[in-house]
Amino acid sequence: MKYTKFLFITFVFVAFMLTTAMARNSNAGNYIVVKGYDYTLYLYNSKGKLIKSYPVGIGINGMGKTREGDKKTPLGEYKIIWKASRFAKEDGGYFIQDGKAFCGPDNIFTTDPAIGYQEESLWTDGYGGDSAVVMCINYPNQSDKSKGYTGGCIEIHATLLGGIGECSSYGCIRMYPKDARELYNLVDSGTKVFIKK
Repeated sequence: MKYTKFLFITFVFVAFMLTTAMARNSNAGNYIVVKGYDYTLYLYNSKGKLIKSYPVGIGINGMGKTREGDKKTPLGEYKIIWKASRFAKEDGGYFIQDGKAFCGPDNIFTTDPAIGYQEESLWTDGYGGDSAVVMCINYPNQSDKSKGYTGGCIEIHATLLGGIGECSSYGCIRMYPKDARELYNLVDSGTKVFIKK
């Protein structure tokens, strides 16, 4: 009888641990495809099944970023390297606080205003204001650098400035705040991002 009870408790414990691990890794394998001139971001699971699609805005000068300041959205295969949000206490990632949240050199997240780019102040309306949500991608990646491409701090982020469904950003991928937060909770750092025309 004691052995049966031990086996039952062991089974329940193992089942609980597996369920917890699966829930924690439910985003594992999800990937993003952005079709720039369709102004749409698609989220797929690891089996290639569409989970959700969202309207987006892209660079003022379209697609094909090659240099800092060209106001274009890059094309290629990237990955999310960090996430930051006003809701980080609930959703994870870096916390966006007024005056202490920036993208800086080499795509770092920083709370130091002396290091962070002022045009990359992540608490402003351009990033969603009180609903700010930011997912930074690794542009320029090694392939981009080998071609001499420059720039950085390209993100998928919320905005209160509009421009969804059009060429409106300085190169980032803009989303409605509600959509950006939903996406934020469906991806992890390391999630692949494929950006196409």
